Amino acid sequence: MAGEAGETPALTRNRRAGAPATTRPDHTLSWKAVGGDPGIHLEPLPLSSGKETMLRSVRRATALVAVPALTALVLVATPTAATAAEPSPSGSASTWLTGQLTGGEIVGEFGPDYGLSIDTAVALAAVGGHQSDVVAVRDALAAHVESYTTGDAFGDVDSQYAGATAKAMWFARLSGGNPHAFGGVDLQTQLESLVTTTGPSTGRIVDQSSYGDYANALGQIFAARGLAQGSSPLAADVRSFLLKQQCAAGFFRLSFTESAGAADQTCDGGTATESAPDTDVTALFVIALHDDAAVAAPVAAATAWLKQQQLGDGSFGGGPSTEAPNANSTGLAGWALGEVGDTAGAKKAAVWVKAHQVVNAGACAQYAAADTGSIAYDDAALTALVTKPIAPATRDKARRATAQAIPVLKWAPAGTGTNVLFTSEYVRAGTTPSVGVTGAAPGDALCATTPDGQKLAATANAAGEAQFPIKLGTRTSTTVVTVANAAGVVDTATIKALGAKKLGITTKAKVRKGKTVKVLVRGLAPAESVVVKVGGKKKAGQANGKGRFVAKVKATKRGKTKVVVRGEFANRKGTKTIRVVR
Repeated sequence: MAGEAGETPALTRNRRAGAPATTRPDHTLSWKAVGGDPGIHLEPLPLSSGKETMLRSVRRATALVAVPALTALVLVATPTAATAAEPSPSGSASTWLTGQLTGGEIVGEFGPDYGLSIDTAVALAAVGGHQSDVVAVRDALAAHVESYTTGDAFGDVDSQYAGATAKAMWFARLSGGNPHAFGGVDLQTQLESLVTTTGPSTGRIVDQSSYGDYANALGQIFAARGLAQGSSPLAADVRSFLLKQQCAAGFFRLSFTESAGAADQTCDGGTATESAPDTDVTALFVIALHDDAAVAAPVAAATAWLKQQQLGDGSFGGGPSTEAPNANSTGLAGWALGEVGDTAGAKKAAVWVKAHQVVNAGACAQYAAADTGSIAYDDAALTALVTKPIAPATRDKARRATAQAIPVLKWAPAGTGTNVLFTSEYVRAGTTPSVGVTGAAPGDALCATTPDGQKLAATANAAGEAQFPIKLGTRTSTTVVTVANAAGVVDTATIKALGAKKLGITTKAKVRKGKTVKVLVRGLAPAESVVVKVGGKKKAGQANGKGRFVAKVKATKRGKTKVVVRGEFANRKGTKTIRVVR
């Protein structure tokens, strides 16, 4: 997703894909302001009893390089006592995220990443049971709030960044801080000073920076919600300008009209570049305002557009340069659908996200233990982790993907009871039959093992099903296949394989025409299918418990006659010649 107002959209998109940032520091627009929204909100933590201290430190020179975040916007149900016992998979994801914090901060390649730190705190709050971590992030941000919302520390003198200010204001309230005195800064007053109050851009947030204005629709959403929460007299204008960023097709764009003085500031009036569809911004709008009756029609249009963008496997792509399916956009869009009651769409998105979580099931320990719980950005990222653990160069992407994807996991469906199935009585040795799994939780990581050392990993599909192709040796054998999930052994299935064999035949060497030929077949497996042919006549059946079968077939032609016996498979056979006489 896009970054904060402090970055150009192009830079943000490149950064999301892993490209190095080259301009100003991180001012990520990530989590939506939700405190006070009825029905779906995080309860603010109690206000600090003591006055927050603000540490005025100058960031090192490397802070001149931007570290934008993949936007992660979380709106979750109020935590209850039940959330203290963290469920999987959101529980394991939150545990991994907790381990990424150092003194309340996510520390990246260029130092503390305050935007991502907020993202992490909100994800942890969504799961519940992490109040101390949320408070630690709040205190760390308060101590460096000016480093986050302004560029003074790296030479952008007298600067103020609208998107970061809006996000910090919301998070301050959510985490129990005072947005009017957060680390010594009145964030609401600072944000109000960055709102245009006259002309065609009335209500538009604007950066005050020597680098130019990179405010965008994500920041506008933060500002609209945050100022409404603070009963600001500018809240209505900010929301009105936000609605102009929705195109007639229903989607929202990321970038504003380049010229703030242009008469037309609408999405439909923008250029193709300015008004490119953005899944993440559209989803955030739905999440932020779906319960606001005043914007019911825009929310419905945005929701309809989102539904059209969901792929068959449940995934979503983002905006320009992030069009391919990814965990960030899927997490956000699926979460939005869930909040407006499209649980089917939310479940499909949750299953896709869950299938991209790093989980070791049973003996199929594909991933490094330290990576367990994290969520991979896309298919390629997950595949890469099989042979190479999360490296410093890719840790930033993993952190952002995990933080944004956690909320949708509350719609991940449970299984009905995992069963391992193999219905064939016998299979031919040397083949590769499949053992099936039904009733698993969709997206579950599964592992099948065999006594001869086979280890096969699979992921349960949206129906809770999976298939494991088991390679069999060429000899008759019995193979017990054990399937486990991350919680342990689930169930077993037995494969009985039959190898090639010459079957024994006992019968009279000579029989009269019209009489019954009695044929005893030996060497069969219990209940193995068998067919006995005598001339043009045949008799089919199954072997008894001792592997024997008796057939009685009338002899109809005189002369030498072949008795042909075939077992379950063509390579299990026997022949004998008898003479039919008068």
